[in-house]
Amino acid sequence: MRPWRQEYGLVRDIWCGRFPDQPGQLPVTVLERVFMSCLVVVRSFSLLHIAMFLRNFMSGSIISEFYVVVWFLILLAILIFNASLAPWLAILLVCYRLVDALNYRLCIIFVDRYKKNWGLRSLNRSLVLLFINYIEIIVGFATLYLVTDSVGYKICVPLSSRLDALYFSVITITTLGYGDIKPIAEVGKWLSLTETVMGFILIVLVIGSFLTGVRNIQNLRE
Repeated sequence: MRPWRQEYGLVRDIWCGRFPDQPGQLPVTVLERVFMSCLVVVRSFSLLHIAMFLRNFMSGSIISEFYVVVWFLILLAILIFNASLAPWLAILLVCYRLVDALNYRLCIIFVDRYKKNWGLRSLNRSLVLLFINYIEIIVGFATLYLVTDSVGYKICVPLSSRLDALYFSVITITTLGYGDIKPIAEVGKWLSLTETVMGFILIVLVIGSFLTGVRNIQNLRE
């Protein structure tokens, strides 16, 4: 139970004024506390905490990398074999992973960077994991477009090809929007909007990693 105790203990420290505890750090506002607490609570539901029990056999960084790669393979398998799954199960697994991945990255930016002696272990490693998360979004939303039948061609016929679903997911997250494939239901519009926003957030995080990563690595070495 230690990982969960640490997470909820962090929420307690945020509201008791004990976190962040850095020299010269101004007290966080109520809005910041609410936002940080929500991120930590959502992260507490991550299956990564279960994987952390493998610490006796694997280092924490390897566990994180293994966790991300396994989830990527699961999403890819769901896209390829989604016909063998119940639609609700495919949607549940994809939505869980998308929220889990994005929330974890937001926690790093808005919560973990305040911890003492925090720093990026490797800028390249962080960027590779962010890139995998970006591909996860593309694959995950491609699956949602197929399962929900909410996106189709101009004649309002739902997508039936996985390649077309991936194609639409890529042009959506990159905001190209050729118009040959489009949402044909309200659900499709909301999914397209959500994918665009999530992709934009990850791009911003990548830029932030470049700007702060070298300095954090240097601090960690010192």
